[in-house]
Amino acid sequence: MIPVSLPGGNFYVLMAVSLACLSTLLTWLAVLATSRSARLWLGEHRRAGSLMLAFLAAVGAIFPYQQFSLWFSAQREARADDSRKTVLAQPTQLAGVQMPAGTVLSLATPGELASFDRAVFPDAHPAPVQGIVASRLFRYPATSRQAETLSVEIARDQALEGWLCAHGHRIEFVMQGGHPRFASCHLAIGNMLDQQPVPPGAWLKVEDAARGTPLDAASAAPRWLLRTEGSDSLTVGQIPLLKVDVRLDNQRRMLGFEGLMARDTVLGDMSYPPGTRVLAATTRVPGAQPGDLLFSPSRGRSARRAGGEDVPAGKSVLQAPDGTVRSVLNNREAGVLDVAAMRIGP
Repeated sequence: MIPVSLPGGNFYVLMAVSLACLSTLLTWLAVLATSRSARLWLGEHRRAGSLMLAFLAAVGAIFPYQQFSLWFSAQREARADDSRKTVLAQPTQLAGVQMPAGTVLSLATPGELASFDRAVFPDAHPAPVQGIVASRLFRYPATSRQAETLSVEIARDQALEGWLCAHGHRIEFVMQGGHPRFASCHLAIGNMLDQQPVPPGAWLKVEDAARGTPLDAASAAPRWLLRTEGSDSLTVGQIPLLKVDVRLDNQRRMLGFEGLMARDTVLGDMSYPPGTRVLAATTRVPGAQPGDLLFSPSRGRSARRAGGEDVPAGKSVLQAPDGTVRSVLNNREAGVLDVAAMRIGP
């Protein structure tokens, strides 16, 4: 979300009063120009009439002055933007991207091509960026916490690293060794994971790409974080989940996941309501074995157990994939935080 600074409420009241005074002044002047009786009245009340005209003129001038200031500021910004724009006369490589002739660059420092922060490519000659065809490119300098990044707009859905990225969102790249490397994108319709369709709009991120750190040294392929939002569920381990985070290795095998149940689910003797938090249990959970799952009912809900006591919110159930209940733990013992979920979105 882009923050927008709005004027205070008094600003709009002042503009309305100024516009009313300006309208009254113009109407009065029109009447004076066309009516002899009005001019006679003004001559008889010269002092009061002059004060009223001066007041209306002073307050009424605020509105046109404000509009002129906005216009002047817009013109000044437009001239500044024009001074920073340049068009490439020949193909040039910048930020690891081969930019065609006719590319319009917006420069942070006039005259220095390497300082560009935006590039608009010709419709007939879009630029290739790590296997995709880009129509626009935005560049963000490195900070103390993040490497230099590129943000790319595409005109249609395109495949990248075996994933189909949606054209309605920008694709993010991080600069490594002077070349852009895929960092994240939103997925289009048609992506599959374990023979299950991935909901469109899911966010895909290369692990550690945002910090510009090297990828897994054991392989040239990256590890992935897949995050879904919205009302479409993703089936993980035969459980339909919403708002799920799935971590995948460089062969796209599942390393772990966490999400919320999309509907009532029965596993062994346990029955879980929608909204139950589900995650792959780690070795830090007491008694957990590879493949085990951890179920944590949400606040105000309980999990039912056939022939046993319900499991309320604040506790978690450790189960094997076949439904065997290994233990019921307090959330603190299971490493589950009893706080409202908070994410830093893409």
